[in-house]
Amino acid sequence: MKSWKVWTAFILVFVLGVACGVFGSGYAVKHRLKTFKGLKGGAFGGKRFLERIERQVQPDSQTMEQITVIVHQHQKKLRAVRDRALQERMTIFNDTKKQIIPLLTPDEKVRFERVVERIHKRFQRVKLMRSLQQ
Repeated sequence: MKSWKVWTAFILVFVLGVACGVFGSGYAVKHRLKTFKGLKGGAFGGKRFLERIERQVQPDSQTMEQITVIVHQHQKKLRAVRDRALQERMTIFNDTKKQIIPLLTPDEKVRFERVVERIHKRFQRVKLMRSLQQ
């Protein structure tokens, strides 16, 4: 084989690999988002919980409607508890931060602030995900 054929084959394989990676990961992300949106509320109170009851318990349609109403009522209560717990965790974390900062040297404070920033971003992501679930 001539060298230009070898290089063409390498480039073609590389380009096809990149294309498969881009389209494959795009499909995977789209599928995961669709799955996530379908499970609103987590394992309890969401579609997955109701589907499991329907599949494993097999109640009649009238009973299933009543179960769905009950689950949705409790789902709202669970969300309220989770939101309060998140706020309490943030308050405790901020109090901890205030007590730790005076103990650190200036260099340590800079590094500590980076750690704190990552934790705050995680809190914000959790809040965003929960707002999308409602």
